[in-house]
Amino acid sequence: MAYSPIGSNNSTGDGALPTNKAVDRELFQNKFSTDVLKYFMDTNIFKALITNKTIDSGKSEEFPVVGNNTAENFANDGEELSVKSIRATSRTIVIDEMVIAHSYITDIDKAMVHYDSQSAQAESNGRAMAKKVDIDALAIVIAAGQVVDAATALTAGLKAFDDDVYTAEVSGDLSTGAGVFAAAVEAVSEYEGKDAVGEPVFVFKTKQYYSLLNNPAQTGLTWVHDANTQSGKVPLLLGKKVMKSPHFATGTADLIAGQIGGVLFSKEAVGCLELLSISSRADYVPERVSTLLASKMMVGYGILNHACAINIKQSV
Repeated sequence: MAYSPIGSNNSTGDGALPTNKAVDRELFQNKFSTDVLKYFMDTNIFKALITNKTIDSGKSEEFPVVGNNTAENFANDGEELSVKSIRATSRTIVIDEMVIAHSYITDIDKAMVHYDSQSAQAESNGRAMAKKVDIDALAIVIAAGQVVDAATALTAGLKAFDDDVYTAEVSGDLSTGAGVFAAAVEAVSEYEGKDAVGEPVFVFKTKQYYSLLNNPAQTGLTWVHDANTQSGKVPLLLGKKVMKSPHFATGTADLIAGQIGGVLFSKEAVGCLELLSISSRADYVPERVSTLLASKMMVGYGILNHACAINIKQSV
């Protein structure tokens, strides 16, 4: 009986070397870099775009909110200044439950696998945590944008505040680049018309972002140099930084009436309170004869200044 190497498929090899290397070793795994196993990593964008504060202990933190003052003419007649006070309130951010992304690698799997599984799975955990932060932060930005009057503020759990400033949601045809631009103009007009604080940025769903960039007219778009990007340039829309995110609530590419396709907001809109920042570690667990790879964080998100967030929706 002819010899057939175990690396050959269905015993088709004959062991002859070197001419039959491809056939004789077909079933043996290729050795490749861990980098090949790394899927495309969605860049976490929202953490840098909101207000961040770290606490050493505790369950919550209060953030002060001070109302607007008014300036007025004053006659030069020595009259005493009238008694005047500025209304104030607070916003409370509560720490949420701990979030963990983990996996086990058994000793036997580690011995038999043909790539650096520990490094690959640790990176996968990190990507999962980065995505979690984006999803949670974006949800609060949208919630802030939905506060458009005193009634919705109360529904959102915010304290009554007579000096609150409210911005409205805007709508437009977000199926084309021209429509996205027109809606962006409305959003900026609403934002600046209400004297909302901070320097806002646009974040759009992926399709709306590329529709905007591929609009032949390139209306309202300018490109500026940024040494931190691969291309060296980033787009500005109406003078505001414009970014994209795949983490809007709906996963469909096409928006239906009433769905949110973008947001305009500044870092003053939403706060992130960190009790345990994102960290990762690997620990050997003898009872499981395995290595535990765990990434964890303990944070909370909350609305700070809802006037600084405007939702951009698909028109009805």
